[in-house]
Amino acid sequence: MAAANPAESLQDEASCSICLDYFTDPVMTDCGHNFCRSCITQSWEGRDTDFPCPQCRETSQQRNLRPNRQLANVTEMVKKLSQTSARPKEENLCEEHEEKLKLFCEEDQKIICLICRESRDHKSHTVIPIKEAVQEYKEKLKMHLKPVKKNLEDLEKFKSTEEKKAEKLRSDTERKRQIVESEFEELHQFLNKEKQIFLSRLEEEEKKILQRITENVIQLEEQNSSLMQLISEIEEKSQQPTNELLKDVKDALSRCQKMTFPVPEAVSTDLKLGFQLSFPQQLKKWITKFEGMDWWMEFGRYTVNLTLDPETAGPDLVLSEDRKSVRMGYTRQKVPDTPERFVTYPCVLGSEGFTSGRHYWEVEVGDGSYCILGVCKDCVRRKGGIKLSPEEGFWTVGLWNKQGCWTLTSPKTQISLSEFPRAVGILLDYEAGKVSFYDAENKSHLFTFTDSFTGKLRPFFMNYSKFPLRIRQVPT
Repeated sequence: MAAANPAESLQDEASCSICLDYFTDPVMTDCGHNFCRSCITQSWEGRDTDFPCPQCRETSQQRNLRPNRQLANVTEMVKKLSQTSARPKEENLCEEHEEKLKLFCEEDQKIICLICRESRDHKSHTVIPIKEAVQEYKEKLKMHLKPVKKNLEDLEKFKSTEEKKAEKLRSDTERKRQIVESEFEELHQFLNKEKQIFLSRLEEEEKKILQRITENVIQLEEQNSSLMQLISEIEEKSQQPTNELLKDVKDALSRCQKMTFPVPEAVSTDLKLGFQLSFPQQLKKWITKFEGMDWWMEFGRYTVNLTLDPETAGPDLVLSEDRKSVRMGYTRQKVPDTPERFVTYPCVLGSEGFTSGRHYWEVEVGDGSYCILGVCKDCVRRKGGIKLSPEEGFWTVGLWNKQGCWTLTSPKTQISLSEFPRAVGILLDYEAGKVSFYDAENKSHLFTFTDSFTGKLRPFFMNYSKFPLRIRQVPT
């Protein structure tokens, strides 16, 4: 057919397989197929990753479109060629009867001549003049095109609204970041000042108490010397002969009776510094924020020593020897396609499974992460398309390259962050039906799923980055 009708083949090559019209601003995907830029963009609307080719279904990890200027030039030439050949086509004759094609068969959707109309193939069919058919189908196309254009307009408006939201979010985040940095700098200066004040008070109090203790010691030493002198004199008196001993003996006894010494007042070593901090409002807010967070210290009791299960790891992943970290590999590995293994996406499960109790672990995500973390049912789908949602047995959050953090729900929801977490803590409370996520560095709460769990749950990891996700040691 291509050799018999090269003009039609050329038109097909210059047409988009999505809109079936000539290419407009043609672009090429990684797999080598061409589409109108607007067509492929609309086809990929709402996707953050795994962009399938509409023609061959091969997926790309990133939105990578290259303009095909040479094809655009060829398309323009085909358009001009079709315009110059349009008139002769209108004069085309029926190949079978060599009569002008004047009628349109609605059942067969085919242009026919008057003789074809009387043939057995079309005699019982509804046939109308070509002009009427063209007008009718133009109206139908126009009618169907109207809601499509309306949908496009709505999408453009929604896109504009979302872009404005993103810009406002970035502006608000920057403003709040500056406020936080300013407040904590002020707090830092205040605490340093208070520190110096109390260290100075501590030193003064120490000097005061030491001075009083020294005075008492001097007084006691003087009294001790007087007593030792009196004892020596009395002992010497008692050794004298009878006449000498009885001489002035009353005076010696009187001196013993009158020798009294006041006991110095005991010095207390309790440091009374009068700690009455006049905390600024910023510090009070900071203290309030972390009130009730003592339970964090108990997390060590629920810490589990996780390892990764290589039998579930996707072919694109590389696990460390200690099975504590996982990253995206540079080449796809040849591994057995077992029922336990994820194939389509770079996922891996923890070796440990849980059917009761509380369990806590932390994962280092670093600076350039593009990952998804959480828990899932042991029986989740592992082949083909996977929808990460609680309805499908996944309770997860995603972190995209320091751009934000989302809960993978239907629809997904962005989590407000004061700073992008470098490590994420995950607490599974099976009986309570909760999976909670925390910034493991500043101990702040990110999000909690609440559901009802049945069956075994396992830690879930998905990593699109060359930077490894690592299960880190948590102090117990």
